[in-house]
Amino acid sequence: MKLNLHRLWVFEQVVECGGFSAAARKLYMSQPSVSQHVHRLEASLRTTLIDRSGPQLRLTAQGRVLLQYAQQFSSLAQETAAAIGRVSGAPSGRLVVGSTATYSSYLLLPVFSRFAELFPGVECQLRTANTTEITRQLTDGEVRLAVLPGDRAGGSPHHRVEPILDEQFLLVAHPGHLPAGRVVTPCDLAQQRFLFREEGSATRRAQDDAMALWGLPPSQCPGVTGNEMLKQAVIAGLGVAVMPQRCVAQELRDGHLALARPDPGLPARTIVLATSRETSLSPAEQEFARLLRTVADA
Repeated sequence: MKLNLHRLWVFEQVVECGGFSAAARKLYMSQPSVSQHVHRLEASLRTTLIDRSGPQLRLTAQGRVLLQYAQQFSSLAQETAAAIGRVSGAPSGRLVVGSTATYSSYLLLPVFSRFAELFPGVECQLRTANTTEITRQLTDGEVRLAVLPGDRAGGSPHHRVEPILDEQFLLVAHPGHLPAGRVVTPCDLAQQRFLFREEGSATRRAQDDAMALWGLPPSQCPGVTGNEMLKQAVIAGLGVAVMPQRCVAQELRDGHLALARPDPGLPARTIVLATSRETSLSPAEQEFARLLRTVADA
């Protein structure tokens, strides 16, 4: 029995993307071509890897076993590319970084853009999810680098963390919603309608911490999905919100949002670069970390 590594890689992408169509879009292949690769892989192994009877992709027992080995092959391929890169001096291979939506949008996308210019031979992927999911992917080895709030990444014995920058959280409102220039107390804030992010987001945890700091009751609402939607809700005058400074800096400069001055004020939160203690960084990962530090310092 001869195992085709390319078909094995396509099978891994189908599982990772959650279906044939999504994998085809990612791989710039047609869906029939992706399906054919998996069919031929099943034929070569004389087994069924994917249960196609339901609307969602489900692996058979054999498929789950093969996926474990496929992931090991991918990891070995990355290590091989990294070893060759160390010899040649030019980073190559694959770079996978995980982070939250906030840090991906306002911090990492510019870094990825610059990295792609400097190292076009590296395949880059940015995975975005809530903090809990990215932390799990880092622990399981699905991502090798993660940019996360320091209070969530620093507690695991499996992670090595490096502080990158401090993120200040601000209380923002529609201009005229709160008294301009005057310090607002918890009593003042108790009269306001607070808007929140969805449960599980790093911003939501900062918002919950702020409510506890001011002695206000925690929110019972499900929250708004995404910082952009939350920001637009504040601009529309629907309420006030605690938000990361990077998310609202432009709107504050343009006058679409106003900055409130709560007492007590909000502490900064440290953002860290988290990596696994069990593996060393490849040359590409080292270069990305170096570039991230440069951007953070700036």
